[in-house]
Amino acid sequence: MMYKPEGYSITADRWEQLHEAKKRGFPVEGTVERVTWVEEKPVWVLDMGEEIPGMVPFGETGLEREEMASRFIGQKVWVKVRRLDAGTRSVICSRKEVVEDAAERFFKEIKPGDVIPVVVKAVLAKTEEKPERLQVDVGGGVLVEVSRKNATRSQVRRLVELYPPGTSVRARVIQADRESNAIQVSLVDEKNPWEGFLVQRGDFLKGQVIKMVSTEKDQLVLLEIKPGIIGIANLPQRGRLKRGDVVPVAVTMVDPEKEKLHLRIRGVRLA
Repeated sequence: MMYKPEGYSITADRWEQLHEAKKRGFPVEGTVERVTWVEEKPVWVLDMGEEIPGMVPFGETGLEREEMASRFIGQKVWVKVRRLDAGTRSVICSRKEVVEDAAERFFKEIKPGDVIPVVVKAVLAKTEEKPERLQVDVGGGVLVEVSRKNATRSQVRRLVELYPPGTSVRARVIQADRESNAIQVSLVDEKNPWEGFLVQRGDFLKGQVIKMVSTEKDQLVLLEIKPGIIGIANLPQRGRLKRGDVVPVAVTMVDPEKEKLHLRIRGVRLA
């Protein structure tokens, strides 16, 4: 048998590929193009390739809440083909079983301390019960919420700036409990950010305003140089600063061992 050329790809008819996927029961990938409504329930309409639509009823999405359905528009999902309609050249699909299989495999193969690839699916807005947080896919469509504390060391940057939906990152598994179906992961690097923070007195940096602090003697500003590196400076006598402003600063004192950084704000806002 001759070797196939490097870079060769199978060009079989997509309809036949989907038929084979249904026959063998293996998952295929589709892209959520839109959300429509059938009997007051959201339904995903997928692009399965070659203009073949795939329909996923809400009960087969594997999602717990209907409002989450629209967050997947434009994203790729794994599904199993349940039925092919040759007349309309469309397919009915299910993501639920894929997610259940993936969760079973996750608990079987993954343990706390493992580092795994994850994909950010959504940035969930703050509610009365929970602060802003991420929703990530830890594999096969298994969705896990990640608290801000486990997402970043930053005290000022928004999660959507750090992790736009679709971002691929590495995560450390904190919990993988099969009995309670509990999964927790952290996207924060375990390494202390002060290690390797090489600056000296007189260096110029940029800092982002976290907040203003009043003492008996001074008005101070807390500034984030990088996630996990916080410095303090006197509030300038001129101009007004607010949370999120980016300003040029000069280092007046640094002690990495004690994690102390004193700064002087020099000039106007950069952003």
